[in-house]
Amino acid sequence: MNYLLPFSLTLFVFQTACGQKITLFTACISGAGPKLRLDCRYQNITNNQLRYEFRVKRERELIIDTTMNLNFFSEKYHNRASTFLSRGLVQLHLERFNASDVGLYICALNIPNDLTINQTARVSVQKDKLERCGGVSTFNLSSSWPLVLLLTLPLLQAGGFLYL
Repeated sequence: MNYLLPFSLTLFVFQTACGQKITLFTACISGAGPKLRLDCRYQNITNNQLRYEFRVKRERELIIDTTMNLNFFSEKYHNRASTFLSRGLVQLHLERFNASDVGLYICALNIPNDLTINQTARVSVQKDKLERCGGVSTFNLSSSWPLVLLLTLPLLQAGGFLYL
């Protein structure tokens, strides 16, 4: 029996399932400006170059910043938008955020030559419902730090470093 076909299919499904995907898209406000910060977190297993696009949808859809459509130029956001990239995170910073900037924000990611299709995520931004951007906190329940601390307690006890 030929096992090459089932093995190839399994490998393809595994690569597709573990490929590039957006894991979290959030919005928060920071600074005295105020500044809107959109965090588009993603995971991928390739080292291929990431392409991104941030759009906002109100009455019509406007592209804020993009590396997908290189000939695009948005006059409205040109002087206010900046992008920060690191592995696993693409951030859009929008200076002087005001009531006319509310809407549905869209993050689209594409990694050429990756096996997955374009990924998009959406977040609704309303000026009075935005949280302030926070730093890393030990007591932030959405981070993994509390779990790490909880898991190290038995190790500290077993080593004689902690007496409860």
